[in-house]
Amino acid sequence: MMIAIIGAGVSGLSCAWWLQRQGVAVRVFEAAERVGGKVSTLAADALCEQGPNMLLLDEELQQWLAELGLSPLWPEQGSGLRHVLRSGRYRPLPSGPWQLLAGSFLSWPAKWALLRGLLRPGSPKEAEASLAEFCRRRFGQEVLDKLLDPLAGGVFAGDPEELALEETLPRLARAAAQPLPLWRGLWRQRTARARMCTLQGGLQQLPQRLARDLDVRLGAPVTALRRDGESWRLRTREGWTRAERVVLALPADAAAELLHPLAPEMADICRRIPYAPLAVVSTLLDGEAMDRPLPGYGALHPSGEGALTLGHLTVSNIYPHVCPAGTRLVTSFIGGRRHPESLESSDAALLDGLNAELERLFGMRGKPLAQYLARWPQALPQGTGLQRRLRGAAAPWSGRGLHLCANWLDGASLPDCLGKGRRLAKQLAARASGFA
Repeated sequence: MMIAIIGAGVSGLSCAWWLQRQGVAVRVFEAAERVGGKVSTLAADALCEQGPNMLLLDEELQQWLAELGLSPLWPEQGSGLRHVLRSGRYRPLPSGPWQLLAGSFLSWPAKWALLRGLLRPGSPKEAEASLAEFCRRRFGQEVLDKLLDPLAGGVFAGDPEELALEETLPRLARAAAQPLPLWRGLWRQRTARARMCTLQGGLQQLPQRLARDLDVRLGAPVTALRRDGESWRLRTREGWTRAERVVLALPADAAAELLHPLAPEMADICRRIPYAPLAVVSTLLDGEAMDRPLPGYGALHPSGEGALTLGHLTVSNIYPHVCPAGTRLVTSFIGGRRHPESLESSDAALLDGLNAELERLFGMRGKPLAQYLARWPQALPQGTGLQRRLRGAAAPWSGRGLHLCANWLDGASLPDCLGKGRRLAKQLAARASGFA
């Protein structure tokens, strides 16, 4: 009897790969004609990432990539400098709390508030707050406006008033739940530093390489799921397939459709999980077409600045190999949870607005050499209080052989998705071997 995985995104492929590695029969069903989900690399005039733009590697993940025959490509030296837009101009973002305290990024009252917040002990109740509530109570409004607001928009495409601390920044939440000064709780949560990288040929090489070792059925949506005694039946275009266990690794709304006849409570929670829409635009420019090119990694835009974009990634500074010599590549992000209406504009209107912003902020001259726009109506699932409820509703079903492994639960980043797939595979393989 095999294990069926519904969805060939990174979470599902990771789970399938590790199951097969441990000798478990597994089959992956994917409705689309390609694997990888939001991981999408466009090879055109330049190598453009239209979904995630980087992979954070710890030692374990780096070893796995080596086993897969994938080599990380590291950023250029000195490309790590980040910026934040303030009063229409870019300012370097301090790299840590002590740099914040020593520099001029924050006012003196905000520095004192930050220091007091780091020294104050936490409580379990505090870890249940939203990002905005936690930051406002512990560090004050200025820290929220200048630091956490652009972080929430640029990293999660979200609203800090909606995002839950324990779902989006779990290490900070664990530190805040301890009866210790916050800085000490954070120190205890420290781990080996992960390094940012990309892959030769783009990040899409990763899901494609995982799928190469697996039985993946593309263009094979699962349209119904039934419990049949101690096993499961799945309906596809080819008819009904039997599986011992099922892993749902597809978008939350699609999971809800399959779950509704079986577990209406779980389906209702899945259906309500919010997503942030995004338009991702790659702009290729002549190397001399910017009067004020931004050094380093890129920039984040606080919501109060009124910019069209959530931020820009100066890709050619980080990975010069992705575009021809003498050119620049900038990736821009439009929309997000707070401005979904931006994506109602036509492609032409979006690009006109973006180019006007590039002229204003970077001094762009003339027309870009090329621009590529990708729209993601459900780009990033938002970590809210719904995920805590979902874990409770899903727990009884794992004993019946139904499991969740998707980017809308327990982290949406590529390392999160790869890690949760591996952990679930180990649990399922142990049960299949009779050791659990």
